Amino acid sequence: MRKLVLLLSALLVSLSLAAQKQVIIQFVSEDPSAILAAVEVFDKADLRFTMARTVRKDDTPEMKGALSRVQWKNNELVGKVPELPSVEVVEATPENMAAVIARAKKEAWVVNVPGEWRQIFRNGVRSYGGRNFYVAEDGDDEADGLSPETAWHSLQKVNEVMLGYADTVRFRCGDVFRGWLVPQSGRAGESMVYTSFGEGVKPVLEPSWDASDPGDWVKVGRRLWKCEKPSEFELGNIIFNHGAKGCAWKVDNRDLLKGKDLHYCWVEAEKAVYLVSRRNPGKRFRSIELAEKHHIIYEHNTHYVVYDGLWLRYGSAHGIGGANVDHVVIRNCDISWIGGSTLYYDEGGRGVRYGNGIEFWGNATNLLVENCRIWECWDAALTNQCNVVGTVQENIIWRGNEIWNNEYSYEYWQQGDGSRTANIVFENNVCRKAGYGWGHKQRWNPNAGHLMFYDTTSETDGFYIRGNRFEKTKDCGIRLFNAWYDRITAQDNVWKIPRHWLIRYHGRPTQDLIHKYPDHLDKTHIDSEEEIQSQTVEQPLKLRGNKRGLKILHEQFGL
Repeated sequence: MRKLVLLLSALLVSLSLAAQKQVIIQFVSEDPSAILAAVEVFDKADLRFTMARTVRKDDTPEMKGALSRVQWKNNELVGKVPELPSVEVVEATPENMAAVIARAKKEAWVVNVPGEWRQIFRNGVRSYGGRNFYVAEDGDDEADGLSPETAWHSLQKVNEVMLGYADTVRFRCGDVFRGWLVPQSGRAGESMVYTSFGEGVKPVLEPSWDASDPGDWVKVGRRLWKCEKPSEFELGNIIFNHGAKGCAWKVDNRDLLKGKDLHYCWVEAEKAVYLVSRRNPGKRFRSIELAEKHHIIYEHNTHYVVYDGLWLRYGSAHGIGGANVDHVVIRNCDISWIGGSTLYYDEGGRGVRYGNGIEFWGNATNLLVENCRIWECWDAALTNQCNVVGTVQENIIWRGNEIWNNEYSYEYWQQGDGSRTANIVFENNVCRKAGYGWGHKQRWNPNAGHLMFYDTTSETDGFYIRGNRFEKTKDCGIRLFNAWYDRITAQDNVWKIPRHWLIRYHGRPTQDLIHKYPDHLDKTHIDSEEEIQSQTVEQPLKLRGNKRGLKILHEQFGL
């Protein structure tokens, strides 16, 4: 029946797109230079492509660097979406990619990555629902889900069922749901809602594996233990006793463990974790969570959605992540212990890791995040960012949130020719202890700050930082990488960061940067760990607070 529904969906939507050929372009090459050339050529043609492989640990630094340029956040392997019969997969190679691009232009192809096609076909046959569906730990996926007594059981069921517009999905308070949520879009005036029901602790969504049973661990060497869980994706963090005992220290391979207590590595070929521990970890800790590489809510191409009163934890990608979102509200949510899995490897072989609490990537418009609590994220608690040509991010409000123990409280940067940012408001948030979280000591580039503003080259108008309270930091209050500060309005913020710099300014140009990575950016001004941590730039500038901190009213960043 599910296959039949999907087939009917595809046929119905294909009628509306009959004049345009629907295509997924899959590029195939094992040559790093060819992959870099493809990224440049397809980008100029304004076409996206996916690949038949992702980065591997045994790849050469050149291959890792090349693959890092492919936008993995927006890609899925073609083999994961065989249910799209009316979408043609066109294979591109270094030899034929010019011909593929010429065909795409001539035949007016509609080109998207696989996950986007799945969502397009699903939305094509949906209609108004306006119903309440319930989910509980002791529920039954064969039930109708329309009452607490006939609740569904799993996130998988929620993701698979075709919901109607304006439907509400309610998770029972106090319950824990393993897996991740792939939300369905609403439409104007008929938003989808994902929220809770009942009394007690917010319902928990977590894509982690429980490894607290001593039987999960086998001793394979002196103080070395092995745990095998059926994880398809990288395990990016191990959290002990729900964070009360912290987390493990990740290294890339077994040779780097060196007998150090609570250091671990994940071996992809074995789908296994190797952890150094003085005794069986299952006897040492009452709770052990293996955080898998997933966004807990993956909201790619999502619009008109509300998330209210959920607790997202133990995902080693982002808490909420995805590109191209519009009219999304996130309120009263808790997000904790996020990140740790590998986003990409740079040319030096250094693994740059995932880890934002809430990230809006790509086009992002009409968004509200309020009254949330975010802690223990590898990177930023909150961020909107992008480096895609022509991207628009506007009308984004972050207000009334409580943030602590993250590397950055809020991160922003926007690059790409023709990109534009407008009406961004960060207000009335309480931000504490930047850099005091689990990831700071493990980073190769610890650079904590409450406000992290990497190189920004987009047209920017209406960027407000106002009425916030910032307390304690391991490094500085604000880090600015280039001179777009005249477009920031900072007003009525309270800074309590004694004995640390209020601002570190890296005076780099706003034009002619060859962008590579947000924290490792351009060939003209080669970054290093020393530069990130110092002021070895054209016009160094530091503004220091007094030993008690300071309050700034109507701040001016005319540096």
